[in-house]
Formats: sequence, C-alpha cells, structure tokens
Amino acid sequence: MSALNEDIFDTPPEKSTLPPKEVVEEKEEIKPVEETPPVEEKKPPTKGKHKKKMSDERRAQLLKNLELGRERSKIKRQMKAQGKKIDKKKADNELKEKILKDLEESKTNTQLNEEIADLRKKLKFIMDEKEKPKPQPKLEPIKEEKPKEEVKISPPLRPKSPIVPIPEPVVDKPKVRCYSVLRGYYYE
Repeated sequence: MSALNEDIFDTPPEKSTLPPKEVVEEKEEIKPVEETPPVEEKKPPTKGKHKKKMSDERRAQLLKNLELGRERSKIKRQMKAQGKKIDKKKADNELKEKILKDLEESKTNTQLNEEIADLRKKLKFIMDEKEKPKPQPKLEPIKEEKPKEEVKISPPLRPKSPIVPIPEPVVDKPKVRCYSVLRGYYYE
C-alpha cells in the first residue's frame, strides 16, 4: 500500500472528463467507516433483591403517604414552636417577677434605711441630751402621814394554832417624782 501511496503523490492528478455529478456519485459510494459504540461492561449482580419497576398504583400510594407525612411533620413543628413560645413567655414572666420582687425589696430596704437614719438622729439627739448636765429633779416634799395605830386583836376563843401569823413590817418610803426626757412626763 505504501507503493501505491507514493505513486499517487508523485504524479500530478489527472484531469477527468467526467461531469462533476459523477464525481459526487463516486464520493457517495465511498462510505466512511462507522464507529462502533464501546461495549458496556456488565456489572456483576448485586446481593439482595433486584428492583422491579414501580407500578403507577404503588407510586401514587407512596406519593400520598409522603404528602401525609409532610403535613403531620408540619403540624408537629408548629406545635413544638408554639410550645417554645409559651415556655419563653413563662420564662420572661418569671424574670419580670424576679425583677419586680428585687425592686420591691430595694424599696423596702431604702425605707428601712430611712427609718434607721431617723432612729440614729433621734438616738444622737438623746445622747446629746444625756451629755448635757441634767437639771436636778424637782423633789416635792411629801406630807408626812400619821402612822396608823396598831389595832390589837383580841385572843381567839379557840386554842392557838401552831401557825402564828407574823405581821409585815410597815416601811415608809419617801415618794420621789422624776421627769423623764424619753417618756416626756413625771413618774414615781
């Protein structure tokens, strides 16, 4: 074949007397070689069941089940979200209650602090009063009362009992009236 190829290329091409249509026909007669598609290698069979083609009824059933499942899951998600909202509201309410309770305690603490400050002022005033020289309490002379005469009891007609009553001694205490700054009046 190589010899033929050399002859063809070395000699100039001959002019043909045929009409151009015939040349076209000759070209048509030459058919290009058709390429064969590559042979697909068959895979070894897999273990397990071979899948069958799904019937229309089965496909409709599965689509229906899928739709129902999606609806149910949507409802569950919505309920879960609603539950979380409720929990969040409860947590917010508890937090608000804690804050309000703390504010109330701080108010009561400030009220108590104010009362303590007032009491300290009063105590300071009282301590200042104590440090000042006190005026002597006014002593009013108490009128002397006449001692009571003892009344003699006649002996009983019965025999004497072994228990003898002892008369209580009479002690005269002078009565003193003092003025109290804290109380604001005289007392005995």
